[in-house]
Amino acid sequence: MKLNRKYITPFITLVFLVVALSGLLMLFHLFDGYTEVMHESLGLVFVIFAIFHILVNWKSLKTHFGKKVFLPAAIAVAVVSTAFVIHQRGNPTLDTLIVKRIVKAPIMKAFQALNVDYDQALRTLKSNGIFIGDSKTIEEIWQKNEVPPQEVIDLIVN
Repeated sequence: MKLNRKYITPFITLVFLVVALSGLLMLFHLFDGYTEVMHESLGLVFVIFAIFHILVNWKSLKTHFGKKVFLPAAIAVAVVSTAFVIHQRGNPTLDTLIVKRIVKAPIMKAFQALNVDYDQALRTLKSNGIFIGDSKTIEEIWQKNEVPPQEVIDLIVN
């Protein structure tokens, strides 16, 4: 199949609009819980179509790479992106802080904070081959059972 500009351009434009809109909704916490999966999935589709767009327009893009404005623009994007990453590492999001504290809290208090019945959680974990044993925290549960933390938390809260 030959890549064709008449198909790639409308797709990348429409996917960009949806990803941009869902990104804004996430930024302002509107429709939380509804936009994240769509944003991430279509973000991946956007990357794929961006690659197709680059392949189809490579000759034209090469002329832009040679212009004086390209290097400062590339540096500016790299600096701003790096600044966001550094800022995020130093200032984790509230949900990250809460999860870190809950998984290290005494197990009964953690289950209480998650509004989870201990006996029900015990049955659910056991039916999935995960045993609490003498674990004192949720963190110890996944460490002793050698399973990903997200798997234990998903089983407990769902």
